[in-house]
Amino acid sequence: MSADMLTAAIAVPADRKKPIDFERGRRMVEETADPESFRFDDPESQLEELIEDFDPDVHLDADGEPTPEVLKTVGRRIIDELEKALGSSETDTIEVAGYRLNISGGLSSGDTPTDAAAAIWNAYHLPVAVLLAMGFIPDCSRPLSRTNGNPGHVTDTDIVDAIALGLGTKPEWSGADELEWIANAVGTVRSHPGDRDPAEYHVEFTEQHGFDPVNDSFLIGYVSKYDDQEGRD
Repeated sequence: MSADMLTAAIAVPADRKKPIDFERGRRMVEETADPESFRFDDPESQLEELIEDFDPDVHLDADGEPTPEVLKTVGRRIIDELEKALGSSETDTIEVAGYRLNISGGLSSGDTPTDAAAAIWNAYHLPVAVLLAMGFIPDCSRPLSRTNGNPGHVTDTDIVDAIALGLGTKPEWSGADELEWIANAVGTVRSHPGDRDPAEYHVEFTEQHGFDPVNDSFLIGYVSKYDDQEGRD
């Protein structure tokens, strides 16, 4: 049987100065022992790997969900093992795109390559609120958001969040006024949408991104018609 390279990773902002607050995570586990907040796709099989002498009649309720006491015990154990793993020689760190990734792994023929990798994978069973409270980024597949620990830099993610909050928390929208502040927000991460002729903006976008948005099946729906059609045909 051939072996595969498996890796596990968990991230914090690269500029985070504070140590991971594992103790805060343990306290929060006590407060969030709810089956809906923990992330188990298959509680019975996954808990069997985490609990010695696992017995579904004892550790699961009538609906097949782990009981609050079991979740507290498992949550604390996951955090204990994660803290041990991140301080061990089985884990290394690298910095990528504003994240500091704690990585462990190795060749595997179906088993777990390292104890540290198993501990990192198990950490994703914890509630998102617990991971955030300790200082981790639950999803590092997206660009790092300023609110996730990078106060000196506003990202695309921040602007989408800001626009969503600005619109979602207003009981009424006021047309042109909304367009102005949205344009100003976008202008912090892009060329300001209102500072040049529409045709020039279209040309600049094409040059910056290397493709014409009218040829993109998604973006074409957002390209408005304007008087100067030069370059659009």
